[in-house]
Amino acid sequence: MVFTVRLAVLWSALGLNVVQGCPNGWESFEGSCYFIPEIKEDWSASSTTCGLYHASLVEITNAREDNFVKHLVSKYHDGYSHDKYFWLGGTDSFVEGDWRWIGSDNLLTYTDWHHGEPNGHHDEDCLLGQLSDDHFDWKDNRCTSKYNFVCEIVEDGDGGHLIG
Repeated sequence: MVFTVRLAVLWSALGLNVVQGCPNGWESFEGSCYFIPEIKEDWSASSTTCGLYHASLVEITNAREDNFVKHLVSKYHDGYSHDKYFWLGGTDSFVEGDWRWIGSDNLLTYTDWHHGEPNGHHDEDCLLGQLSDDHFDWKDNRCTSKYNFVCEIVEDGDGGHLIG
């Protein structure tokens, strides 16, 4: 306890914030926090930007989380931008057809591919979510295209997040 208080005081002196649960401006869902930065980047830069928040590009592991992310990007689409494409954390850039989450290196066990996707076209190695009407389908896409993206971090209910 004394260590935690001293650490919080040290972080505060360095100009860092300690926040319980999710960082300010992030959305909470089933133990994770989600955020859409208001910039467009290619897939690699998106992953790097999420890392600056101590997060990763989102890993969607079940239908509930997929539905939550759909609502999150819908809200972003309606409130800030009319963009309908969002980078997600999947890639097969290391082995063609072997889709893995960049943050954990786990295989994609849950998927929501659009009909005919992934189509395996050359240089389409990064996972893109496409919002259309009431659907949020996944597609493989060129990693060099610039889109909005979704970051995810595990929610910290005990000690809070360090935000710098």
